[in-house]
Amino acid sequence: MLDRTRVPFGGSVRFTATIRNTGAEDARPAIDYVVHHHRADGSRSTRTFKLMTRTLAPDETIRVAREHSFRLLTTRRHHPGPHAIALQINGVTSDRAEFELQAP
Repeated sequence: MLDRTRVPFGGSVRFTATIRNTGAEDARPAIDYVVHHHRADGSRSTRTFKLMTRTLAPDETIRVAREHSFRLLTTRRHHPGPHAIALQINGVTSDRAEFELQAP
């Protein structure tokens, strides 16, 4: 879940998710998030960021939250347009949450 669907250039977007172990045994998920960046040519590129690795007992639930910044950096150039964030748990990617990065 995103806190907004329109992000001002230089701003940030916050996302939250609830993860539950539905198995009968302890699980140790590696939880990452993937940002799908809009490129100047209209295509998308992805970048994966580490969140956590945690042991979950059967039926245990955790809540993850993170804020991703789109401030101006010398190492990465941001382009206005459609972007997305998705969780990745043990290499399996969830559905994307779409948002729009607004022009400066």
